[in-house]
Amino acid sequence: MISYKMARRSFIRNCGGSVALLAPLLRSIEARAQGVPAPLRFLVIHHPLGASPGLSTWRPNAAATTSTFTLPIETAPFAPLQSKMVMIDGINIVTAAKSAGGNNGGQNTHEGGVVAMMTGVPTLGPIGQQDHAAGGPSIDQLLLSRSAALGGEAAAMDKRTPFGSLQLAADIRSDRDEIGPRVLSYLPPTANTDINAARQPLFPETQPLNTFKRIFGGALPMGTDTSALLARKMSVLDFMRSDLARLRTLVPAGERPKLETHAHAIQQLETSIQKALGTGSVGSVCVKPGMPPMFTQSGGGQSGSKLSGVDYYVTGNPTSHPHIDLGRLQLSLIKAAFACDLVRVASFMWSAGTNWVVFPGTLNGATIKGATQSTAHHPPSHSDPVNDPATRDWLNQVNILYSQQTAAALQEFDSFTDIDNNKLLDNMVVPYVTEVARAWDHNQTNMPLILFGGKNSRLKGGTFVKVTGGPLPGQTGPTSSGGTGNRPFNDVWLSLMPIFGVNMTALGAPSQFTGPLPGIVT
Repeated sequence: MISYKMARRSFIRNCGGSVALLAPLLRSIEARAQGVPAPLRFLVIHHPLGASPGLSTWRPNAAATTSTFTLPIETAPFAPLQSKMVMIDGINIVTAAKSAGGNNGGQNTHEGGVVAMMTGVPTLGPIGQQDHAAGGPSIDQLLLSRSAALGGEAAAMDKRTPFGSLQLAADIRSDRDEIGPRVLSYLPPTANTDINAARQPLFPETQPLNTFKRIFGGALPMGTDTSALLARKMSVLDFMRSDLARLRTLVPAGERPKLETHAHAIQQLETSIQKALGTGSVGSVCVKPGMPPMFTQSGGGQSGSKLSGVDYYVTGNPTSHPHIDLGRLQLSLIKAAFACDLVRVASFMWSAGTNWVVFPGTLNGATIKGATQSTAHHPPSHSDPVNDPATRDWLNQVNILYSQQTAAALQEFDSFTDIDNNKLLDNMVVPYVTEVARAWDHNQTNMPLILFGGKNSRLKGGTFVKVTGGPLPGQTGPTSSGGTGNRPFNDVWLSLMPIFGVNMTALGAPSQFTGPLPGIVT
């Protein structure tokens, strides 16, 4: 007599090369049959250099209310997603203490801003010139290590996703060969790790082809005859059905409801396999995406560091957008991995915090001061926005471009169905973050910040939250528009943790948190 567990193993063995896709399918269907909610996903998306030249082009004006607001030019591309977004005004990146060295040595740099925002703890730096080492794990890895819902080490062995998390980027060129501005994710300490040592960075992959090979290298080989695959898997299901019928005659009456649950799971699995292989009447989900091209990546950056990068346009062909194409491919691969439940946690950077992607000198009609043929994003971001309006308008166009492409990617998540028959964005929480409020003076008060998520994310979509609650702990901070005081970035992370079943009351040093924010989570 074969048990359901043994039949399940037999099924997975017979899946052959497609097990990387179909094992999560089976796990998901079994969980739904047992009443377990569909899984949540967490995706951090970073855009560089803040809002240009300040928040007037990013956030609604002072007349906006919580539920009635109009998005200005840099965030207008997100208007189709407004019902699934929470815009927050009045958040500061706060570090416990600035290192010696003033502006360059302290946290208020691109380097320190990325690390302090993502980890929420004092940085161990600077190391070298402006680089900062992480004093704690990043929010994505902290959640992964503590939330069983995200399929990481906190989950039971048979509930874990094939990949713990993904770290991807479209570009990582920076001022010099440094870590801080190029990395979002840092591992938590282990039993063998010095608790006071810098946390291990997880460098992002910048080549979509490598991302593809890592995630889908063993799943549904290219050119495989899907009808043959389907026939093989259906024969396993037929065997499982016949054996369950035999078991019904043998088990005690009290055990039969369990068999009915398994039978229902098999029926659902058959439909899901058809959908996964694109053979059913319903639209395909959990399909292996096409193989991406290899992007020719160059070095660059102010110091000539050999860091991977692809520019926005090819010299001599200003209508080409390889930087955008690369980024959208990376986000599409995250979408496919989420849809197949191969991973539930990911981070993506459009570029390093010190963005050295080269753009044309004239972008969407805005021409940079001096009318140069092309320029990297970072140097002109330090121009005086009052005395250099031409450059200010050009910088606006770069930020609009990143908003447009991020919005388009999120709309794809919102229209794509996963293996649980849910729209992906409905079960996602997506912070859209940056490392400085404005680049020209490295200001980190009133940080540009938007949270995205659909109906199962528990976010209060369609809201503009003006943070109130007094000055930051031990500090006197600037007042947010319409509010009475700013709050530390860690309060945002503390607010999101309960969504994933993680309840922490503190994060970082006492000066770095006050508690969860009201008005953003149900």
